[in-house]
Amino acid sequence: MFCIAAFIVLVVMAAFSAKYRRYVGKAWNCTWRRVTFRPCDTTFKQDIKDHLLAPIAVRRPGLVRPASIGLEILAVLVLVTTIWSGYTVVKSAVNLYVYGTCNKQDSASCTLGAEACSIPDETPGFMESLGEFDVLGAFGNEFGSLGETFAAIPARLQTWTAEDYLPANASYLTEDTANPVAVEVIDPGCTFCKALFQNIEEAGFESAYNLTYIAYPIAGTEGYKFPNSLLVTQYLEALRLHPLDGAETPVDWQVLERIFTEKAETGLPWQETINSMDADEATATLVDWLGEFGLSADQIDVVVTEAASDTVTDIIAANKTLVEEKIATVKIPTIIFDGRRHDGLVSVDGLQ
Repeated sequence: MFCIAAFIVLVVMAAFSAKYRRYVGKAWNCTWRRVTFRPCDTTFKQDIKDHLLAPIAVRRPGLVRPASIGLEILAVLVLVTTIWSGYTVVKSAVNLYVYGTCNKQDSASCTLGAEACSIPDETPGFMESLGEFDVLGAFGNEFGSLGETFAAIPARLQTWTAEDYLPANASYLTEDTANPVAVEVIDPGCTFCKALFQNIEEAGFESAYNLTYIAYPIAGTEGYKFPNSLLVTQYLEALRLHPLDGAETPVDWQVLERIFTEKAETGLPWQETINSMDADEATATLVDWLGEFGLSADQIDVVVTEAASDTVTDIIAANKTLVEEKIATVKIPTIIFDGRRHDGLVSVDGLQ
């Protein structure tokens, strides 16, 4: 154990000082024998200990034994830390490749991936489980999560066909039978979904693809991450069930366009305004919009009733399953087009 830890430390120190390089060869020889379950055939361990303990032996001989024990403990800590660091690097790299984030439990915390609102993982983290003295659960959840990531590698390599992930009653921003289909997963309250929509318009993406969406309200610690996401989603699904005849742009898309691109009378973006409203205010606002977008009073009543129906509840539940189990993304927005799944915010160039 000591030889392996010494080798790790010496490799680092040798990179900065030539005087340590003469020890690296001996350390590697001893390390190689240890990892192949053979005894070290040199006095390397004792030589290093003697070198480190000599000043203590001269000044405080009584501290030599405690210091020697301390070195052994330090060696264990160095080795454990190195193994854990290596494991973390590998896990983060695989997560980044598969999910577009180095931390799939909190995808928004990873600066290496695309900007996104994260879908929280309810599984307790390693340190959280240890804090609750659940050692078996800590290691079980950790390696279970890693296993899921490796199992998802084939999905990263597959050709993604948007038609395979269409929601019920899909509506399209623009529809041209000559264009391929694209589908995005959005939360109406997520700021990065707003940014993606603006990039889509700037890139002219909707002219090249038949774009539809899956509305997915992101769960939070209490309710939803954005307070009125579920309410807006209920109205979007109700509008899909009762489309307005003759509308150049589907009314559900008009609602999204207003949330993502327009500002309220206060000068604040509508998305920010909706997120700060209570449920009654948000409902009244949505109902007012429906009138502006051409629905009659009777049609509005039908949509309001449908939004609270079991049918809409079932559609939202089915979409949740579609996002979490079939698409299996951990980042919102996610958009599927051109045979690929793009997790997080996609740039204008990436959409062209």
